Amino acid sequence: MANDPYSSCPCGSGKKLKFCCGEFLPELQRAYRLRENQPEAAVKLFRDLLRKHPDKDVILRELTLTLHELGLTDEARQAVAAFLKAHPDQPAALLSMAEICLQEDGFEASRRILHRAFQICSRSQPSGVSFLASVIAAQMGRAGCLMAAREHLSLAVRMASGERQRNLVLQLVRFESESSLPFLFRSTYPLLPVNNSAEAAQQDVRARKLSILGCWEPAAILYNRLADAYPTEGAIWYNLGLCQSWDGRLAESASSLYHAATLLSDFDQAVTAEALAQQIDGQLSADRYSSYSVSLDVRSVSELLSRLDAEPLLHRNDSHDHEHCDHPDGTGHAAEMILLSSAISGEDLTDASLLPESIADIDLFDITDSDEAVEAGIHHPFLQISASEGMIDTAVVKIRAIAGDLIVTSGDEEKRELISFDRPETRPFDHRYFCPTGLTQKRFRELTGQRAPQAIEAWLQMPQTALGGKSTLDVADDESYRVKRAACVIGLMVIAARNDLAPDIASVRQRLNVPAPAPREVPEHMVMAAIPAIDYERIDVSKLTDTQLHEFTNRCSVLGLRHQIRAGLDELTKRPEGIKEYDARRGWLMRAAIARIEEDYDLAYQCLNRARESAAAGTEAFRHQLELDIRELSYRLDDPADAQLITLLHRIRDRYLHKIPEIEGVIREQLQVAGCPQLAVELEGGLTSVGVGSSLWTPGADTEPSGTGKLWMPGQE
Repeated sequence: MANDPYSSCPCGSGKKLKFCCGEFLPELQRAYRLRENQPEAAVKLFRDLLRKHPDKDVILRELTLTLHELGLTDEARQAVAAFLKAHPDQPAALLSMAEICLQEDGFEASRRILHRAFQICSRSQPSGVSFLASVIAAQMGRAGCLMAAREHLSLAVRMASGERQRNLVLQLVRFESESSLPFLFRSTYPLLPVNNSAEAAQQDVRARKLSILGCWEPAAILYNRLADAYPTEGAIWYNLGLCQSWDGRLAESASSLYHAATLLSDFDQAVTAEALAQQIDGQLSADRYSSYSVSLDVRSVSELLSRLDAEPLLHRNDSHDHEHCDHPDGTGHAAEMILLSSAISGEDLTDASLLPESIADIDLFDITDSDEAVEAGIHHPFLQISASEGMIDTAVVKIRAIAGDLIVTSGDEEKRELISFDRPETRPFDHRYFCPTGLTQKRFRELTGQRAPQAIEAWLQMPQTALGGKSTLDVADDESYRVKRAACVIGLMVIAARNDLAPDIASVRQRLNVPAPAPREVPEHMVMAAIPAIDYERIDVSKLTDTQLHEFTNRCSVLGLRHQIRAGLDELTKRPEGIKEYDARRGWLMRAAIARIEEDYDLAYQCLNRARESAAAGTEAFRHQLELDIRELSYRLDDPADAQLITLLHRIRDRYLHKIPEIEGVIREQLQVAGCPQLAVELEGGLTSVGVGSSLWTPGADTEPSGTGKLWMPGQE
């Protein structure tokens, strides 16, 4: 602590040390020194100081911190409670109490003290509010309250500064990029205006201010009162539902949003309310499509691996280095495999219906530390079989038949463990197709593409919880289900985004008699992050400014909305300055990747060539051109019969291999994976090696310049 009497007091009061904490500074410093080696003595000294100076929160803060470090949480809570009786609105004490309650009791039991701390401390102690909000976000995420997790994390970002704010922004981006979560929950939603009367508008303003501070229970209370006064006002019920969702009260939120959908006069806004309610309700519903795991103890790992490897229905799926994959329980991941529905070769695959599927994941764990394993209750190596509820029994029977007497666990000892669950409506899309040997990636994509419409058809005909057990086709002509049908289509978009699909939503809407969403105007000053992701398909990208178009494309990329990504990129390509500012090479690469997925290889190669043009003048032209050529190779290997493949291999050989020999191993591995290792012979010969002292040749140069240059190596920035 500072000793200069005219320096700012470390308690944060803003006063000079001499006029604030100067009189007890020596004793406080002594307590600091004691805390490291004699924390009990430090506690005694802090208590004595607090008795002498009962209004000094800096002493309370250090006392509670020391008590917390000693695990004396109850004593810390009592000390803060006693201080708050005399100083009920003291920010530091409120933050201390809120933190203790949150960590010890959880959010539900601490909501009131947390919201009081948010209201009083947001101006004077924003970093403390930020910390609490980030902890709440983590708790909400674990509880499955995803909208609450995102909003609390967003609050933490707003209240933070400097390096901590940058780290929190990265956390928020990671959350919004999590493709396994519904994209509706990874977006913001603005509150709707309430203008029924001057009094209603005034209460709406109060609720909005509370919402900005993260005080969603008090905001919900205000909207609840307004709902009592104006029971047919949809905007009030909608705002109430959002605040309840952000506060982690899912059942109440779904109920309010369902009711809002019946009252809102704007069709698209009503659909948004209904879609959110359906998604939230899906998290609460007992009607689930679940996945389970079953563990089977085994003996003789080496013999078991031999049997598993000899089985045509099992395929190795080595995603990491198993040799160094030890776990705290004394086990190690010895192998991972997938169980296939059929063992068919690519040459025999004549119809999309014959595509084999991965129906279960098989993980083999060996004991690496017997003492740790015994302590964890593990006495044998074991197999873990994971599959959906419809396939788990089949998978266990097949693995038992393959492993035979090497399985120790009897049928009576089997225990099924729930590992995940999803909405029943996702079942038609739960297919993990496997590309068998002899089938090109291009043909594989064609076949899987043929299966996608079948999944859509199955979805259209299956019972929907939101429709009372009827299918969307059953109610296609029933006007009373119009909003619900439209919301179900949004649910289909959620499922498609999670499975990296881009179905023809327009044709689905047409079959279900659902109108297309009305266009949404975007003011020039508005940022894309302030617009709900559900509205992105309503935006005419040609009317966006360059900056908005950049934000739109990035946001859609984060959320996994392929139709909108394509629309944004296609518009950017029409704006030379716009795509230049966006990073033209990156934009063209993204567009090429989409074209490849959609089997438009001609467009994909055109985009790669435009990316080459964009990279040619850059300072890292050689590295970028090499990356682009290797990327093109991966595209062309989708069809090893591609007439341009050998020409490309020769270009890679002549331009790069004599400068960076390590690249040859990468190319040979790609050829091996693609099932055409014989093409490796095309890498032999070529240009003579560059002499000592030569620098790098860059694409576009007529001759190789002399002088010494630094070679770029793969993975080097």
